[in-house]
Amino acid sequence: MSKKILAVCLTLTILLSGVAIIRVAAETTPMTAGQIDQIRNNCVSTKNTLSQLHASDALLRVNRGQIFESMSTKLMDRFNSRVANNGYNNTGLISVSISYGSMLDTFRLDYKTYEEHLSAAINVDCWNQPAAFYDAIASARALRNVVHTDVVKLNQYVDQYQSAIIQFENDYQTVVKEVKP
Repeated sequence: MSKKILAVCLTLTILLSGVAIIRVAAETTPMTAGQIDQIRNNCVSTKNTLSQLHASDALLRVNRGQIFESMSTKLMDRFNSRVANNGYNNTGLISVSISYGSMLDTFRLDYKTYEEHLSAAINVDCWNQPAAFYDAIASARALRNVVHTDVVKLNQYVDQYQSAIIQFENDYQTVVKEVKP
């Protein structure tokens, strides 16, 4: 199973690298007959690879989405509520969790857009419309990079929330020491 996944990833990497090279050339000049033939010759295997990527990305999105959602609802929101209910200052925690929530919404929207473009790319007839197929893949790839950036930002907010918790803990310890002379 892992050899199959490795082979799929390697094929996709080679294909996307070739697509990137063709894209650079296509931006300055029209696609050549050789490039069009290359897309047509790899049409079926490319579509199969994209379908496998689509399925694996969907699973990753569900798993990541659940983790990100749990971070918000089960950790941040609950901890922020406890801190507020106990009368402590939680402005730093609230600020980070609000930013995290906004980024989570952005992640959801960006993933949906990516998924729609990838599905559209898979549905393009690569034999009869090789340039459109290429453009659809390039668009989906760019949107996949946007989703990746969203994931990186979400992870950064988790790190910021951890720092805000440490700051809260330090402030709390300072208040406790002042109360206990």
